Amino acid sequence: MKILKTMKGNFFLIGCGAAMIAMTAGCSEDDPLNPAGNCFDGNWAQEYSGELERYSNAATAYSQDPTESNCNDYKNAAKAYLDALESVYKCVPTASRSEIKQSIDEAKADIDREGCD
Repeated sequence: MKILKTMKGNFFLIGCGAAMIAMTAGCSEDDPLNPAGNCFDGNWAQEYSGELERYSNAATAYSQDPTESNCNDYKNAAKAYLDALESVYKCVPTASRSEIKQSIDEAKADIDREGCD
């Protein structure tokens, strides 16, 4: 269960950071913080909402029944969520990208490091 607490904390921080960035950054091509423009028509959170829901469901299942199978499902869902966050990377203002990328990389390393025992 240590893995669950550690990873939930990391994902919470990443999610909060992404939400704050979404609220403070526009997605037009005229925006110097986001020259990529468009950003999924301004609703880039939809790009990872499905993975976030699967991650949440897997976390619930694992916390209720901490089997190896549920742990592996949880870890796979966590990695999919982090991969989805990387897919909206171009929407993150340039000044915040390195922090977000570092947080995602650290969370992935935590997932790989933790076993399902």
